[in-house]
Amino acid sequence: MRMLEQRIDDQRFLALIRKWLKAGILEEDGQTIYPVTGTPQGGVVSAVLANIYLHYALDLWFERVVKPRCQRDVMLMRFADDFVCCFQYQHDVLRFYEVLGKRLGKFKLELSAAKTRVIKFTRFETKDSESFDFLGFEFRWGTSRAGKPLVTMRTSKKKFRVALAVILSWIKKERCKLGTSAIFIKLRQKLQGHWNYYGVSGNSEMLKRFYWKVCRIMFKWLNRRSQRRSCNWQGFSEMLRYFRIPLPRIIGYWD
Repeated sequence: MRMLEQRIDDQRFLALIRKWLKAGILEEDGQTIYPVTGTPQGGVVSAVLANIYLHYALDLWFERVVKPRCQRDVMLMRFADDFVCCFQYQHDVLRFYEVLGKRLGKFKLELSAAKTRVIKFTRFETKDSESFDFLGFEFRWGTSRAGKPLVTMRTSKKKFRVALAVILSWIKKERCKLGTSAIFIKLRQKLQGHWNYYGVSGNSEMLKRFYWKVCRIMFKWLNRRSQRRSCNWQGFSEMLRYFRIPLPRIIGYWD
């Protein structure tokens, strides 16, 4: 609340936020659980409030304290509670890594040990360079067709498996409830959303793999709607064309 009061002077609005922070969570068994700290899980403004909290806990501290004490270029990239810090010199990142946990601890936050690590990520060692995952992508150094160092992006293995599991769970649940047209219309929406997010330059191979595996899942479970087989591969391919199921497509490149 002190963070919000620095930029907001409307006391009625602040009182509304206080009520929101104290709002209980209604469980399936009818019990109401009142949060002791933090924002209510699943609350409509929880994401915004958490983002504001990290702005003061991490962003401003990095800009005003960390940057001036580093010898060369540094950069912070953050989306919600996921962030990547880049340092040009190794001793700067090691010093930052030592105090990062203490800084977040002052705000009752903890680093995820499974997701936090220090790696060497440089264009001068592209062959054996380490990779890291961020926002569903795996980032690693590669080379362009001209032989120049290039940061490549492809769907992370974890997100790839999760996306396939979501498709599998959906078709197993809905194949007997929805008609064929409704199923393929929904599939078209799901694939288009996947291409819109993951369709970046250099990720074509993972997009093709995803499309092929999704087609195999759909073909298998559509044929399990009854004891009789619904279609063969030729018929299934014709349905993909008829319902204009989008093929893997590169939308652009993230700047």
